[in-house]
Amino acid sequence: MKSIKKIVLTGGPAGGKTTLTSHLVKELSSIGYRVLIVPEAATELISGFGIKPFGNCLSMFDFQYFVVSSQLHKEKLAMEAAQIVPEDKILIICDRGVMDDRAYVSQKEFNQVIARFDLTEKEILESYDAVIHLVSSSKGAEFAYNYDNAARYETLEQAREKEDATLLCWRNHKHRVVIGNSYNFENKIRKAMNEVYTILGEIPPAQLERKFLIEYVDEDGLAAYEPVEQNITQTYLKGRAKGTERRARKVVSNNAISYFYTEKRPISPIERIENERLLSQKEYLRKIEEVDPEFGSVSKRRFCFLYKGRYCTVDTYPTNANYAILDVQLSDKDEKVDLPPEIHVIKEVTGDVNYQGHMISKSLTQL
Repeated sequence: MKSIKKIVLTGGPAGGKTTLTSHLVKELSSIGYRVLIVPEAATELISGFGIKPFGNCLSMFDFQYFVVSSQLHKEKLAMEAAQIVPEDKILIICDRGVMDDRAYVSQKEFNQVIARFDLTEKEILESYDAVIHLVSSSKGAEFAYNYDNAARYETLEQAREKEDATLLCWRNHKHRVVIGNSYNFENKIRKAMNEVYTILGEIPPAQLERKFLIEYVDEDGLAAYEPVEQNITQTYLKGRAKGTERRARKVVSNNAISYFYTEKRPISPIERIENERLLSQKEYLRKIEEVDPEFGSVSKRRFCFLYKGRYCTVDTYPTNANYAILDVQLSDKDEKVDLPPEIHVIKEVTGDVNYQGHMISKSLTQL
């Protein structure tokens, strides 16, 4: 029997929804989930159709009719798709939900809009299992506020106003979680992801990781642990600025293909921001044209599984039939690592730069 959860990611502009969505797709697919994305309706209307308020004599009230209509249609399609895909565990992520539109019009106007669809606020709220509100970087992380989204036009002050209005929109939802900017960006995303794991009834991955060089093992050797297989191609791209790492990744899992772009940049000697987003196939093909010839691309088969409550991944490489890389996630740095008997460790390589992704891509045959 299928388990389908539908959650809303919301919040003011530049809060981290894009990065969170990308991380969720990547992680949850490794434990057997199909993640379906309902993109932000307003952004599609503005960027894709040129339908926007004021600019072409369309009132904000009339614009919201288009937004709600698009949102409801796409959510319906997502629910239908959830019944068709082969996976039994489905997460539908809505980049904003219908209630977000309440932030842009009066209560009376919003009621008039949803009445056209024979809906009430109570029915709308009950259609979502949970709401994750990511506080805008305009409130507490102003250095990260940007205009990367073509449909983002708000100034910092306007973004703060929309932040407060959005908080009010979802105040009556039975399961709303607000993630603020008291953490650094990576911790903010991790905290939000842990909330999603809780909503799904899954155990969040631990934050500590140890890495080992092991003898080659494949799906037959790991069959007892029902591993999820992923085929990954990771391409390292030329950096735009000193210290910035850029990469594009293609992940094939359960016949589903996802594409990701990741950019890591330092903001202090001890802290960095990692931005990640999903790509279309066309965007991915454009990105990999920027390949860094020094590091190139690396292809690997990844097997993801749980062993005694610990999340493990084994990466095997087509150019090396003797060795593989094992990652084990731990809850404490002093925790004893208990590994499956099918895995034979050659040595621990935790923290060894030679076994990080970009270096492996440079010297695969030296594994």
